[in-house]
Amino acid sequence: MNSDAVIGCDAVDAGVEWLRLKTAAGTTRTIPWSAIKLAGMGHKLEGHVTIQGVTEKVAPFLATHDSLWVVYAEGGFAQIMIEKISPKREAILAAFAQHLGDRWQGDELQGSDLMGAMMIPAKVRFPKMLIVVLAVIAITFFAAMAMIFFTHGAKPTSP
Repeated sequence: MNSDAVIGCDAVDAGVEWLRLKTAAGTTRTIPWSAIKLAGMGHKLEGHVTIQGVTEKVAPFLATHDSLWVVYAEGGFAQIMIEKISPKREAILAAFAQHLGDRWQGDELQGSDLMGAMMIPAKVRFPKMLIVVLAVIAITFFAAMAMIFFTHGAKPTSP
């Protein structure tokens, strides 16, 4: 799971097919719009949602920036701090609204929506011991059936 802090409108590039983010750590992430599960402004979430490794990086900017939260495929997450006053701000927000449709929550983003979108469904895996036990039971069953068949069942019939 990628968890990224992105600082400033200049770190956001909203293309036609993708969203490109330059993280505070210097990594560039290119995310197709179709891979974004949910995005919205976090006015109501400040101080209520803490993501280790991200919250510490964005905390110094809370007075001058607003949080734009993005959750994308495979459990990826970004907290984008966009300036409260910037010539690029409205264009960025318009791009989110245009490309995400109902996945764009705008100012209506709730903590429960954010946490729900961040959940990764668990993969169902059978423990190896269960597989071994089931195999032993199957072999025992077929061996018992074969023994019954060969000792009691296969008798020649007369014409």
